[in-house]
Amino acid sequence: MPVTRRKAIAITSAGVAGILGAPVIAQSKQKVVLGQPSEGFIYIPIYVARTKGFFEQESLDAEVITFSKGGAEALAAVLGGQSDIYVGSPTVQLRAQEKGQLLKSFAAVQTQFGSDLVLSADVAKRIDLANLSDPKAKAAALKGLTIAVAGPGSLTDLMVRHIAQFGGLNPDRDMTITPIGGGGSMLAAFGQKRIDGYALSAPTSTTGIERFGGAMLFNFAKGEYPPFANFLFYTLIARNDWIAGKPEMAQKVVRALWKGLRFAKTNPDEAREAVRPFFTQVPKGEFDMAWALSLPSFGDNPKIDEAGMLQNYGFLQEAERRPVTVPVAESYTNAIVDAVAPSMK
Repeated sequence: MPVTRRKAIAITSAGVAGILGAPVIAQSKQKVVLGQPSEGFIYIPIYVARTKGFFEQESLDAEVITFSKGGAEALAAVLGGQSDIYVGSPTVQLRAQEKGQLLKSFAAVQTQFGSDLVLSADVAKRIDLANLSDPKAKAAALKGLTIAVAGPGSLTDLMVRHIAQFGGLNPDRDMTITPIGGGGSMLAAFGQKRIDGYALSAPTSTTGIERFGGAMLFNFAKGEYPPFANFLFYTLIARNDWIAGKPEMAQKVVRALWKGLRFAKTNPDEAREAVRPFFTQVPKGEFDMAWALSLPSFGDNPKIDEAGMLQNYGFLQEAERRPVTVPVAESYTNAIVDAVAPSMK
């Protein structure tokens, strides 16, 4: 087996220490790999934990991989053993469980719906969005519009369909939902007025507002869309055998996440600057707007609320028009969070 440069250095250092009679002290860290389906303000506590050294405090070498093809690809990496934890939507997990995959959510990351639906300034003016207060009237205003989503069957696609149906529309007949890919493609189409709106999380959503004068249909973090109130949006998800087989590592990851959540809430200005290095290409005004919009959608601890998980069941059933067959008790566990809780007091 070839010896890497890192191993060669370690071997050489150990040899020199042995010759000199000096003790060799191992400062080993446990490697943990987290997979994300995107980059965005959905991951604020993860970014804070990485920048502030909370993973290192737990003796963890945390590698974060962003999967360009979204949640399905990120979860597939967990199932195949290429990564340990999927940081993503329980909806993806639930459909995988229905196919026989043994998975669970074991910590809450974001506890309000984290994607946004942004409409162009022209559309917002035409439908008089500023004076629409009734949620069903807002949803019905999507009639005839062309809305971009990340991909067919994506979380953004399901979100737009859910809102349309809430407003009494048929999403396949009364509007056009166009899969367009990531944030760059959406913003290009939005700026060129080829679409009337798009669905994605901050900071892409706030860029459309700050740069192009767009407006959000709903502020999900403030509960303006009743069906998504207290929605458990993103969680830490892993295979059951990984959670059971590596409980100490799972606890370390949760403790780092918890520290990130707490720091973001108690030191928001410093936490904002800790997240800034991950979005250096986003202008300050857009970044600050995204921060202010996103921060209220996070709790101060990662305990999973069953009602929030059940929101995912209702969301899938209504958006896809088919039930979720996974018993809710098999969809999540708070055992890891409960084990960590005494150390976080």
